[in-house]
Amino acid sequence: MISIFEPQNRIEVTTPKGKGFIWLVTEYGTETSKLFTVIQDNGEIWEWQNKDIKVLNNISFNRINV
Repeated sequence: MISIFEPQNRIEVTTPKGKGFIWLVTEYGTETSKLFTVIQDNGEIWEWQNKDIKVLNNISFNRINV
């Protein structure tokens, strides 16, 4: 079963292509990794797996020095 989730809050991340924010999260089931659709700061849209992205600091959500 495919599940697609659109986060309500902006989640800023760093990717191999630079900084961006998560637009959608797609899960295809237990045998595969989640795919994160990220809109990069330069306007490009890429899909990344968990191992490829890292969330950025966000003091409002108590994410400091991650």
